[in-house]
Amino acid sequence: MKYPMFKVFVRGEDALENIREVFSSGYLNEGLQVGEFQKKLERQLGARNIVMTNSCTSALTIAYKIAGVGPGSDVVSSPMTCVATNTPIVNLGGNIVWADILPNTGCIDPDSIERSITDETRAIAFVNWGGAPANLESINEIGERLHIPTIQDAAHSFGATWGGQPISEYTDFTCLSFQAIKHLSTGDGGALICRDPKDYVLGRKLKWFGYDRDSAKDLKGEWKGQRWDADIGSGDLGYKFNMNNVAASIGLAQIDHIDEILMAHRSNAEIYNRLFASSDQINPLDIPETAVSSYWVYTCVLAGGFQRRDRLLELLNSEGIGAGLVHLPNDLYSAFRKSRKYLPGTREFAASQISIPCGWWLSENDCRHIAERVLTLLKNA
Repeated sequence: MKYPMFKVFVRGEDALENIREVFSSGYLNEGLQVGEFQKKLERQLGARNIVMTNSCTSALTIAYKIAGVGPGSDVVSSPMTCVATNTPIVNLGGNIVWADILPNTGCIDPDSIERSITDETRAIAFVNWGGAPANLESINEIGERLHIPTIQDAAHSFGATWGGQPISEYTDFTCLSFQAIKHLSTGDGGALICRDPKDYVLGRKLKWFGYDRDSAKDLKGEWKGQRWDADIGSGDLGYKFNMNNVAASIGLAQIDHIDEILMAHRSNAEIYNRLFASSDQINPLDIPETAVSSYWVYTCVLAGGFQRRDRLLELLNSEGIGAGLVHLPNDLYSAFRKSRKYLPGTREFAASQISIPCGWWLSENDCRHIAERVLTLLKNA
């Protein structure tokens, strides 16, 4: 593709030098580099209580487990997301109760959350579609009023804000992805941000079988020993979900460039916003005035139904423009069959959504060309 939807950002020489240091140290597992990457994330995001993991899926699994998801429990969740948001619920033995989405945002509908709550609801989960935060204030209010933990899948939305604050301020758990094609990449990796310090301590245990390895570090972040004689409580049994030094060393080479990456995504998205503003055939997603999107992708909705949309996708792809759908409604997968329900907002969005590239690898002229082709081809689609 001449204009791909995704492209991996790698400062190769910096990453290789960091990896050489890790290899020469003889210590590849979780150590100094992971600790350094965590501290840089804290400064970048203005967040505390960050648990470093090997994927966003692992971070979500830990969050669900801390929230109490297990056999017989329910989780209210969005179907319009990557399956990684929802597979941990089923794998923990929980049941999904779908909340609908708003077709003009792609994000979960707070009113639908309220209607979907059951006596067995243990968590509310949602994704920030394309990088734009869902209605965090409303979701937070529902969670606090009903004493139900809120879990934010922020895989799309690194660096997004709400009301001038980090998005992690508005939910009990915020899960980040550093998978290859995200804004910030470690090759693969993730992180869990816990609002409650007690959840943070438990999260550190759950990422490593139930043992808090961070408590075995000295002031420099170096290991004092495994201390396997420390007790693991019955409620603390965990997983092997930790980040390793190789992944962290890649992340350390990228994080110093994250501001320029985010700026490029946002600048390119603004070009599309301006050029599509007068069209009655294509509508950019609505983003609340109080929110700042990180624009992982640029999603819009088309008039005319899925057949016209699919035809446009074919035409764009044939010209080397990497347009696509990114994610499909999870409720249609057989694995989630027993959770199916009537979701008109999801159906409307799924039939009309289209995403086009807006990343750092595109110039202003590239985005103008893509927008012009979208508008022209729409006339023939």
